Amino acid sequence: MPAVFIAGLLAAGHGPALPAQAASDTAAARTAPSLHKTATIALGSTSNIFKNIFTQAPDGAVFYSRGSVVYVQKGNAAPQVALHASRAVMALAASSSKLFVQTGLTVTEYNRSGGANIRHWTLTSPVTPITIAGLLVVGQTLWSWTDWGTDSSGFEFARLSRINTSAAAVHVVDKQAYPVNVAANSSGVYFEDARGSKSLGYLVHVTPSGGVHARRGPVGALLALAGGRLEQMSFHTNGHQYVDTYSTTTLRRLSSAQISENDRMFAGTGLGLIVLNEPCTHLVCAKATARPTMAPVATIRMARHRSRVSEPL
Repeated sequence: MPAVFIAGLLAAGHGPALPAQAASDTAAARTAPSLHKTATIALGSTSNIFKNIFTQAPDGAVFYSRGSVVYVQKGNAAPQVALHASRAVMALAASSSKLFVQTGLTVTEYNRSGGANIRHWTLTSPVTPITIAGLLVVGQTLWSWTDWGTDSSGFEFARLSRINTSAAAVHVVDKQAYPVNVAANSSGVYFEDARGSKSLGYLVHVTPSGGVHARRGPVGALLALAGGRLEQMSFHTNGHQYVDTYSTTTLRRLSSAQISENDRMFAGTGLGLIVLNEPCTHLVCAKATARPTMAPVATIRMARHRSRVSEPL
């Protein structure tokens, strides 16, 4: 399984514990592919895993940061220094030939081969300094979100921007996006935002050319793209946790399946969804498992038969 998935989901999955809710165990499961650990790679020590940024290139190379240093890990080899940024790294994204590094409100493009600095873009923010950020690159489109929330300020909406990597302009596409919950593929970026005087929640799709389609929907939930569909993990009004499947073209909800209250994070892969189940609330959880799923509703049902599809990390 990709090293970035394990590192990224484990880092993201150790936030505040989700409310404990029971999940039913009535649906039949289908056979899912097993997860196999092919190698254990030491990435070095860190004083705060939440400040280490991870991304994975299409060829499987894993890039991660520690402070202002960006490392690359390929295959089963030990990590190597890829480049030294000017400041602490806040976000990373990688294509087959380029690496994008964000420091503060500056995004810099580097050649993966040789590390040459190609160009940079300057983002905007109503508040500085920003505290968290994210980058996603698909083809020639780079998507950026920045946020400035702190413990004292509480939740703050993120600013989402679109960049054509062959041009100098930065296009702000949304100023009230929900941070973190962002996914992208060749058709564009998918995220959640608040609109209108009542700040109602919407699911939003923005194409690489800037076209916008929005539909009323739940917000503040995790998003992932898998199997050509948009998946959202959230708690419903009945207090139970679900994965809802949406059309990537109409944003209409297609199906809904209840999952375990201990499912903390998920990620879209070529196999479908991979879900992190974490029954512990402390930082080190020996019982944490990752499981693959197959396709929208049937795959989510396999969450209720954990013993058939889970392997300890």
